[in-house]
Amino acid sequence: MQFEKLLTKTAMRLARAGLGIRADAPAPAPAPAPSAPLKGSGSWANDWVGARSAMNRAKSLASLGKKRKSKSVTHTKPAVVPVPEDDLIPEGAIQVKPLLSIQQLKMHNWILDRLEAEAPTCTLHAGVALSAFLNCDTAYPGNDPLAGLTVDLLVVDENGCPCVAIVRENEADPAGHLRLCEALLDGEVPVVDLPSRPSLSTLWSAIAANLPRL
Repeated sequence: MQFEKLLTKTAMRLARAGLGIRADAPAPAPAPAPSAPLKGSGSWANDWVGARSAMNRAKSLASLGKKRKSKSVTHTKPAVVPVPEDDLIPEGAIQVKPLLSIQQLKMHNWILDRLEAEAPTCTLHAGVALSAFLNCDTAYPGNDPLAGLTVDLLVVDENGCPCVAIVRENEADPAGHLRLCEALLDGEVPVVDLPSRPSLSTLWSAIAANLPRL
């Protein structure tokens, strides 16, 4: 009997203890909802500005092809006047020609070597049009006296201004050569004559006399 009473009390005690635990225990937390995949700043920014709609629009415009393109051109730009066939340069009509002859190239390199040694701030240029460094007076409308005139060699200082124009005589066009010299003198650009067989010492003396002093 005593053993049965002990078992009964123990069972009742355990039952009360279990009920107390259930009463005091907090309610189980709900299961967390599945989180969305992480996105970088570019991803949400594209969603914000409507990347999907922009992509769909681009696809729709591309699908229209040339019809859409020609329609927009018609409304936004004036009609283009076709160029006559006579004004087009035929293919293969342009060929490369030497800027300097072998003799002129040797002279160019010799002057360049002297400049590098005695006037390193200056540069040497070949075949320079007068219109590149001279301005014509506006008193000649429609008739540019500098058109077609070039100097064989031009020494330029560190500021881009011409120092010396080296010119060889143009026997094929004496009038053009005279016009060239007049334009250089009027523009106050020193001129050094380049004979067919120049004396190198005399030539350099004439060039050096007009170079900027270091």
